[in-house]
Amino acid sequence: MRYNNNCILCRSSNYSLIHKRGKWNYLRCRRCGLVSIDPAPSPDQLSQSYRHYLPDSDEKIKKWAAMMRPIIVKSARMIESEIPPGRLLDIGSGYGFFLKEMRQRGWGVEGIEISETGRQYTMAEIGASVHSEPLESVAFPSDYFDVVTLFYVIEHLPDPVSTMQEVNRILKPGGLALVRWPHSTPIVRLAGQLSRYFDLYHTPYHLYDFSPLTIKMLFKCAGFLAIKTVIGGYTLPDIRFNRWCSIAAGSLADWICRTTGERVLLPAVSKTTVARKIL
Repeated sequence: MRYNNNCILCRSSNYSLIHKRGKWNYLRCRRCGLVSIDPAPSPDQLSQSYRHYLPDSDEKIKKWAAMMRPIIVKSARMIESEIPPGRLLDIGSGYGFFLKEMRQRGWGVEGIEISETGRQYTMAEIGASVHSEPLESVAFPSDYFDVVTLFYVIEHLPDPVSTMQEVNRILKPGGLALVRWPHSTPIVRLAGQLSRYFDLYHTPYHLYDFSPLTIKMLFKCAGFLAIKTVIGGYTLPDIRFNRWCSIAAGSLADWICRTTGERVLLPAVSKTTVARKIL
C-alpha cells in the first residue's frame, strides 16, 4: 500500500493498514513501524478541539489529579536523579499538576496549555506563567530551559519532529527532555477485528502511535543523545476495573523493565523516554 505522504521518520511511502474507524485510517510504515493517521485533521481543527477538551468541574479535576499522581511523582524523581533544580517547561501542562510538584521541589516553572480551563486553573492554584499558543509560536530564547516535559502530548502533534527540534533548541546544552507517551498499537494488532469496537487511538486525536524504536528515531532526528525509554509508572483511572488493569500491567511492566536492566519493555503500556541535548 503506497501513499503520497512519506513517513516523517524514515521517508518511506510504503504502509500497511492496521486500523480503520469511520473515514480515518491508521497506517503502519513498513520500513520503521511508525503508525500514523490518514487523512490527518488540520492543525486548526485540532487547535479548536483542544481549547475545550479539559473538563471544568471540581470533581473531574480531582479525579484527573488522582489519575496522574503516580506518573507525576515518578517523573519528578527521574528528572532529579539526572539534573539539579533549574528552569522547567511543561508542554501541554493541563491543570498544572506537574508544574506544582516541580515548583514545590524548588524549580522555576512555565507551562504551555491551549485549554483556557487548564490555564486559568493553573494560574489560580500556583500562579505559574502558562502560555496559550503552541511551542513554535512562543519564541523562547535558545539554551533557556534545563528540562522540557511533554505528558501524553507527542501523539497529538501534527509535526512531532519539528516540535522536538524546537525543544532541543530551547534546552540548555546537556539539558533534559522527558516525554510520556501511549503505546496502543500492540493491543490493536492483538485484538484484530475486535479493535473496531474500541477507540484506543482516540480517533482522530492521536495522530501517531510510537514504539520504543520509533520514539528513539524521533529523538535522534531532533538531535538528542543518551536516549532511554523506561516504563515510568502507571496512571490510576477512576473506573475501578480500568484502575486494576493499569496497576497490574504497569507493575508487571515496571518489574520486567528493572530486572532486565531496561532491555525489555512490555508492549501496550505507556512509557517514558528521557534524552539529553548535546553538550
